[in-house]
Amino acid sequence: MVTAGAFDGEHPLHPAGAEVLRAAFERGWARPDGLSAASAQSRHLLSSAREEIAAGLGVRTDEIEFWGEPALISPVAIMGASHFAHGTFIAGATERQEILAVGARAQSMATIPVSEIGLIDRDLLLEALESDSTVAIQAANIETGVRQNLADLAPLVGGLGAHLHLDFAAAGPLVKLPTYWSTADFPAKSWDGPAGLGIMVINANQRWANPLAINTTHRAPESFSLPLALAAAASLTGWLSDSAREAERIRSLITLMRTVIKQTIVDVDIAGSGDANQSLPHILSISILNVSGEELVAALAREGFAVASGSACVATAIEPSHVLRAMGQLTHGNIRISLMHAVAESEVKKFLALLPGIVDRLRMEAGS
Repeated sequence: MVTAGAFDGEHPLHPAGAEVLRAAFERGWARPDGLSAASAQSRHLLSSAREEIAAGLGVRTDEIEFWGEPALISPVAIMGASHFAHGTFIAGATERQEILAVGARAQSMATIPVSEIGLIDRDLLLEALESDSTVAIQAANIETGVRQNLADLAPLVGGLGAHLHLDFAAAGPLVKLPTYWSTADFPAKSWDGPAGLGIMVINANQRWANPLAINTTHRAPESFSLPLALAAAASLTGWLSDSAREAERIRSLITLMRTVIKQTIVDVDIAGSGDANQSLPHILSISILNVSGEELVAALAREGFAVASGSACVATAIEPSHVLRAMGQLTHGNIRISLMHAVAESEVKKFLALLPGIVDRLRMEAGS
């Protein structure tokens, strides 16, 4: 399914997942831990889904925990680290707000600055690290698409044996786990899977305990929906196939957008370097001087284009981005573009043709 003009990062459920979901409610309705034939069928379906997701993410099946509360995964994973209660919690300045908020529960917190292209300061991270630290690093930023250099940063944490939590909310399976990691967060939405389902991955060689007061020996509440887990597995396999075919084409369209916007609009900040090793292929964040982001979103919507604005790292309405502020970028006049697989090149070119005129009009109306 392709929605013309949908550049706001809201993607429909992958067709492969949608097809499985319809049948899953009929076949996977029983509790997997029951004794009935229906429960045995549910166990088999869940086991198959676990294997499919493990293969797609490059982890072991016993390292996967399904969560029906995706927003809780990163906070719980971080607070479940063995040294969290008495060590320093370390996070980059551009992490999602729900991750930064965990610092209020820590004994102490160190926030590591980022460069103007959004990369964590390696030397300052190394300076803050201790063996009892708990470190949270995003694989990529959901707002700007900036990728952190996990191959470089992870060994710094691993060298001291500290807990390293990785957030894949933006990157999903586009970025591979580094050689050292402790826990990771993969929302199913990151591969066009269903909302309401996420994957916590716990390294089998690391110590971790659920910090929540749950009356069970399981590491997760097990309150997830089995049909959603089955749909997530099918969506992941389908999405990976699509990505292998589409990623470079999508990147070329984002590169085109960066180039044309710089050429046709004055006083504009484009987040990140755009380098393939430092960015996701499908996300673009631009900030335009003397333009209201909210008005720009509305004007583009009237032309049939859905884009986002403000901070993508909070669940509230449009508000200035702490991510852009940390990078030293304009925080107003911001729009975020996320291209889905199979987006038409003609739609991108139509957007690029319309944008300069809309910006000029809004600036004129604002008296700029």
